[in-house]
Amino acid sequence: MTPEEDPGQGQRLCLASLESCSSPAPQALHLGPPSEQPAGVVGPEYVGINLPKIQQGPVLIWQSLRGTMEGSLFRSLLILLLSLALGTAGQDDQGDKSGDKIIDGFPCERGSHPWQVALLKNSQLHCGGVLLDERWVLTAAHCRMSEYNVHLGSDRLGDKSAQKIRASKSFRHPGYSTKTHANDLMLVRLNSRARLSSKVKKVDLPSSCEPPGTTCTVSGWGTTTSPDVTFPAALMCSDVQLISSKDCKKVYKDLLGKTMLCAGVPDSKTNTCNGDSGGPLVCKGTLQGIVSWGTFPCGQPNDPGVYTQVCKFTSWIKETMKRYR
Repeated sequence: MTPEEDPGQGQRLCLASLESCSSPAPQALHLGPPSEQPAGVVGPEYVGINLPKIQQGPVLIWQSLRGTMEGSLFRSLLILLLSLALGTAGQDDQGDKSGDKIIDGFPCERGSHPWQVALLKNSQLHCGGVLLDERWVLTAAHCRMSEYNVHLGSDRLGDKSAQKIRASKSFRHPGYSTKTHANDLMLVRLNSRARLSSKVKKVDLPSSCEPPGTTCTVSGWGTTTSPDVTFPAALMCSDVQLISSKDCKKVYKDLLGKTMLCAGVPDSKTNTCNGDSGGPLVCKGTLQGIVSWGTFPCGQPNDPGVYTQVCKFTSWIKETMKRYR
């Protein structure tokens, strides 16, 4: 597979930039001031949802209405792709002050996630990711850009002591579908090697899949509030439990694919949100999931977060890294 190849089938989704939009696929919501709205883009009051007017970036939403996808949907859903360059991460500390975390999460213990990376578009948060070795970062396929600024080695975005490495090659999984988001996985090759240290470490790939009920930790710099957005200054964490496919399908029905993994906390708002896409779900020290999608607004009780199940892709990951090293 060649870098930047898009093997997805069906209609192309709008991701992190309006240039990649293709009608009549998902609709784009631009949340900047009215004067910044591109021609033909739906404004903030979209399908009756009152969304805030913030100062940066497009919010990109997949509108899944009854009957518009394969199989019957049990209800209307707004599925939010979590790779949103909504603004400069760390621009607002209100999440820490108000007690609102990742969504009902907590600040990660400093240095506890040395494999965590941020994929930046210029200096703005685009997605999370996880370091696999000195040359490779794993993230979500829907996070693809032509070029990445990669932040490593600090829990705080903008930290001058952090390693910053550019990356210009990315490899989506050949089975990724922009229609269903099956196989939502991508490898990003760094232009230069990361310097491993106590602050920059590789995550372990799994040798097996963890069972439902396993407690795991998800981390990211995504918004701590929804639908209003509040980006934290520091890396946020949340402890969640793996949920069986049988139970998760009771919520998402035909939207849940065979390579997707669900995690959450029963009767809790704890979940990932805008900007967390591509980030790691780590269970017992091994990488089991990559943040993919969830419902919008984020943090709805009993709507689990959906991840790409990494244990089903270890062969592809290792083969791709070896082929393009």
